Amino acid sequence: MDELNKIYQKNMTLCLERIRAVKDFLKVFHTSSNIFYLESAILQLRKAMELIAYASIAPNRLQYENFRRKSQCNNDYRKDFNAAKIIKNLESVNRDFYPIPLLDPIIKCDGTFHFERKEGDFLTLKNYINLYDKLGKYLHADNPWGNEKNLNDFVKTLPRKIEEIESLLALYFTTIRAGDFLGVWVVKTSLDNISVEIIAGYAETDFLINDV
Repeated sequence: MDELNKIYQKNMTLCLERIRAVKDFLKVFHTSSNIFYLESAILQLRKAMELIAYASIAPNRLQYENFRRKSQCNNDYRKDFNAAKIIKNLESVNRDFYPIPLLDPIIKCDGTFHFERKEGDFLTLKNYINLYDKLGKYLHADNPWGNEKNLNDFVKTLPRKIEEIESLLALYFTTIRAGDFLGVWVVKTSLDNISVEIIAGYAETDFLINDV
């Protein structure tokens, strides 16, 4: 699990770096109206979302590999690239894999930490898939005989979506039900100094994650 921890941390670090690049590209776009900066922001955001998906495979790797091997075609998980499909496959392996955002911990009298869940204002799993698919529309040149993509309307939504991703990733836990590990990883990230810290929480028996 230590090696998978490193893979997770590396991919989430790369994700943060790309989110920072997205914000930089958008800032230049808003001052210059140069479409190439906007398209660069869209590309980097989609790649950042793919890195979240790749990171999520790591603690579920064996189960994910076994699940993908059962496919009749294209069953090598090492060739997976579509984040939306990866996310849906991960749901079949571990229904609670997606990050669940947390508020800053409360230190109790006995010295233990208590985390409350964050409510609202973060990118849900459903909205993750929707955003990823929307970003894909703008990665290709426009077909002059095709439908209008409404890029101007879409770009207005990007700052809010970036805030939702940042809110999701600031502090969260991901549930792991692997053969050698049962519990959670509590993950704290910082976009300011690009850091990812992981603390493992072990469970003695299986547990249920309640919907909020």
